[in-house]
Amino acid sequence: MELFAGSRLVLEKNNSLLRILLIRPPGNEMDQIFFRELKNILEDILPDTRAEGLVIQGHGRHFSSGADIDELKKEIKNQQEAQNSNNFFLSNIRSFAVLERLTFPSAALISGCCLGSGLELALACNFRLASKSAVFSLPEIMFRLIPGCGGLVRLAKLAGREKAAELVLSGRTFDTEEALKYGIIDAVYEKNQLEEKFLEILKFHGKIKRQHHESIVD
Repeated sequence: MELFAGSRLVLEKNNSLLRILLIRPPGNEMDQIFFRELKNILEDILPDTRAEGLVIQGHGRHFSSGADIDELKKEIKNQQEAQNSNNFFLSNIRSFAVLERLTFPSAALISGCCLGSGLELALACNFRLASKSAVFSLPEIMFRLIPGCGGLVRLAKLAGREKAAELVLSGRTFDTEEALKYGIIDAVYEKNQLEEKFLEILKFHGKIKRQHHESIVD
């Protein structure tokens, strides 16, 4: 069942599983329209939606190549636009925080490129399951920017402050082996197994919740 259909994102519900699909291939770049639609889904629709879990994935080969850099450069071209950009980033930080605090588990199902704001989106999820070919980067430094959606804090919590600083200040690309080593992703599977593996996590999560409820009742 389709709960939201935009030009950048689609929100679907299949039984008790929600899916946010990024639909701007090939790279599923994130522009202002994307962030407005994401805000609508996370802040207006999901709080009133009952579900057992949420997956976020990109349509096609890639999860997301991150922010639309050409648009972002225009946003910060002069002082007035820079002020608007600050407000824009604050709004995104709030939306990503809503994702982080959902009452049900969320997972980014990552294949291909997961860069910049795309990686920040994945970091706001409870779980990150990646295909073997996935690659990661926070390349904002190359555009004289820093990650603007709270990803630096989340990355530091997972990988440690020193590793987070190295990745952000170098802007370099890293693979699933390195991401797994530093806890940036939780597991690596074949692309067609990612959703199945998250459903297994949800099943275990539901079992733990039931056991906890029964222990309280007893």
